Amino acid sequence: MIGAIQLAVFGFLFLAVAYLLVSIYSRSVRREKLEEKWDNEIKTGDRDAYIEAGMQEYETGFRKKLIILVIIVPILVVGGLIYVVNFM
Repeated sequence: MIGAIQLAVFGFLFLAVAYLLVSIYSRSVRREKLEEKWDNEIKTGDRDAYIEAGMQEYETGFRKKLIILVIIVPILVVGGLIYVVNFM
């Protein structure tokens, strides 16, 4: 029983750190793409306002929501493996 609790606690901590890192990386890549698009194509208006508007769109977008799968998929896989090994 203690092993299962340790697995749950450390697994959740690991997944939380992985989620945080993937989220930061994804935001960084999106910001770089917005900066590159403004530098290469638009070049008119306020650059910072364009980038902030793009980041606001990213925050409500589908890609941001997909990152939560970094936590959900491993939990489902480990739970499924535990079920199969112990009850089948």
